[in-house]
Amino acid sequence: MRFLLQNLPLALGDEKRPPAVILAEVLGGAAEDYVEVLQVRQSLDARHKGAIRFLVSLEFTTARPLAEAALPAGTRLEPAPPRVPTDVPPAPRRPRVVVVGTGPAGTFCALRLLDYGIQPVLLERGAEMPERVRAVNALWRSGELDETSNAQFGEGGAGTFSDGKLTTRIGHPAITYVIDTFVAHGADPRVRFLAKPHVGTDVIRGCMVRLRKAMVARGAEYRFKARLVDFRLSEGRITAAVLDSGEELPCDALVLATGHSARDTLEMLHRNGVAMRPKAFAMGVRIEHPQELIDRAQFGPSRGHASLPPADYKLVCNFDVARSAYSFCMCPGGHVIQCSSEAGGVVVNGMSNAKRDSGFANSGLVAKVNPPDFGSDHPLAGMHFQRTWEQAAFRAAGGRYGAPAQRVVDFLRGKVSRTLPPTTFRPFLVQADLATCLPAVVTEQLRGALPSFERKIHGYASSEALLLGIESRTSCPVQLARADDGQSPTHAGLYPCGEGAGFAGGITSAAVDGIRVAEWIARVGGAPVYEPFERRVKAGDVATDY
Repeated sequence: MRFLLQNLPLALGDEKRPPAVILAEVLGGAAEDYVEVLQVRQSLDARHKGAIRFLVSLEFTTARPLAEAALPAGTRLEPAPPRVPTDVPPAPRRPRVVVVGTGPAGTFCALRLLDYGIQPVLLERGAEMPERVRAVNALWRSGELDETSNAQFGEGGAGTFSDGKLTTRIGHPAITYVIDTFVAHGADPRVRFLAKPHVGTDVIRGCMVRLRKAMVARGAEYRFKARLVDFRLSEGRITAAVLDSGEELPCDALVLATGHSARDTLEMLHRNGVAMRPKAFAMGVRIEHPQELIDRAQFGPSRGHASLPPADYKLVCNFDVARSAYSFCMCPGGHVIQCSSEAGGVVVNGMSNAKRDSGFANSGLVAKVNPPDFGSDHPLAGMHFQRTWEQAAFRAAGGRYGAPAQRVVDFLRGKVSRTLPPTTFRPFLVQADLATCLPAVVTEQLRGALPSFERKIHGYASSEALLLGIESRTSCPVQLARADDGQSPTHAGLYPCGEGAGFAGGITSAAVDGIRVAEWIARVGGAPVYEPFERRVKAGDVATDY
């Protein structure tokens, strides 16, 4: 019989021992009694700094009788849940599908369509990975911005130059499909069971290229440097996608998986009357510390142990129902990066490579902004609000693509820093008052939250802590309307998808949303409902990973 042993505590170092040996010690018998052992989860329990431990869950098969009496407190033994197959029969009809965007939403939508025998065309305004990487490096090296290929646009989408985290809060059955796909194309197999799976920016680039080649071999077509500028309608239904070259691609379904930064696409959709509404999002700064400071605060005397990764954190300070400041997309051992995509605006973000060995920790430090803060009830008011403050950050950086920066202690005092601590950021920093780059409602929340965060992590608001501005692309400030069948209620055949449509917030949730859109399209093609992936992500049909 197959069993699942959940939340088994292991001392640091014991996680490297053979799982079958551990099972024999806990449940009795010999290691040979436990076969097909699979680790399904591993998390770090750091509540007691002097006794940090791992909690693991193991799935296994055994024929020997098992008793629960000797299990550690909190550990559970139960029958293993059945594995959900993901294979599906081909759709009876093959609709013509154009997918706009090659980030996780567009890629996994196209991948799932291929499972149904539907061969989509994928449009990407940016370049293939090698050319995209060269363009990003040019921005980081010398401040030369390419508006079509950058950290937001190009093969793999924005997630390729974020952190490669697959952590999510959505709890959807399709997550296993997503993670297994990344592993099959080069990700560390450990992401299957780590509670905070992390691929790394350097590794995920290769994953996306290998995945693209595998999809092309199955019949998908990729068009790089191909930007959607319009679409054609007949009797209220999408009939073609119009490219910036003037070419028209006939289609029965047009999937909009454009990501959170395709502002010209949102403007085009608004001109065409596509239903949308402004959406709350968060903005603020990146905060960077020496990694050792975070390790010391989070791991105490256990810091430096070979089994421990660079420490992370998650912080939140709630002021009232509508206002809160919090850490966002924390990158242990990471880099703060310049990720502007629009001329005259500065945007920063964080990323880390697979080894997380930069010696620095960074995180978004952001505050919620709501539609009433945007100054207009226009559907794109939040986008215009973002742009205004990104342009202010550009001016504060001297009209170049560096980043305005300030020590935390000086930000709290409202004074420009005389010197700045070491940083991972490139190409350069400019000492500035970050309050001039942020709306007052954000500055007020960040200043209110920092003392609280200092009490939780000693040194968080010290002179070693550096703020860099601005972090404004936390999510799309617009949500496109979507009916129960996945289509726009105003334009049949138009499928809003992923983070840019306001239905996801990170690599995994965007990928899952892409899969769900593919299921809707396959159903139009006559495929039966695939129940495991049918379930909605959460109430309100909006998901976030951070």
